[in-house]
Amino acid sequence: MRKDPYQILKVHPSAKLEEIKKAYRKLVKIHHPDKGGDPVVMLEVNSAWEILKKKHKDLNFNKVNNSKVYNHNEYKRETSNYSKSEEIKKWFQTIYLPIDKLLGQIINPLSSKIRDLSADPYDQVLMDSFCLYLEKSKNKITKIKTIYTSFASPSIIRDFSLDLYHCLSHVEDGVNELERYTMGYVDNYLHDGKAMIAIAKKKRKFLQSNKKEWLIL
Repeated sequence: MRKDPYQILKVHPSAKLEEIKKAYRKLVKIHHPDKGGDPVVMLEVNSAWEILKKKHKDLNFNKVNNSKVYNHNEYKRETSNYSKSEEIKKWFQTIYLPIDKLLGQIINPLSSKIRDLSADPYDQVLMDSFCLYLEKSKNKITKIKTIYTSFASPSIIRDFSLDLYHCLSHVEDGVNELERYTMGYVDNYLHDGKAMIAIAKKKRKFLQSNKKEWLIL
């Protein structure tokens, strides 16, 4: 009979995801092969975490799904009474600038956050600080998606708007990879997360350098 994942992670069935995550990380520090642990036990712990993580995500699926992602139909909205020039300026002021600021708050601190964590990835205080950064970043990503879908971009800057969304996508994928790293200390996730954020950083700079030509119309 398959073991109860709650028993494996030593948590109560009513435990919240954050409690389960902390219990999982505690067991990783004990059983991870890099720390002299048993690989078989580590596989069992990883399996239990994946089962419970998926269970909690399924329970919250509808809530997560409420965060709107990019949708081409958003561009079918009727145009307002603004002239094209005014409409473009409004989009940059209400959509691009707030999003760019939030992206910067995610991208810019990453290097120092990883540098701090690298001192000792198994230190609970350092890991908690890094996880807090990731959690705040995920909240900012949700806010960015809400802003992005709140006002359709003028058709003339469609490509610019798509580049902005692609920048966000790389940031989101990068944060997800970094979160996977915190779950099992697999270096590939850390490497991939950093690489995705680096791509987003370049895209953000490209957008910043090209925004002026639209604002002078």
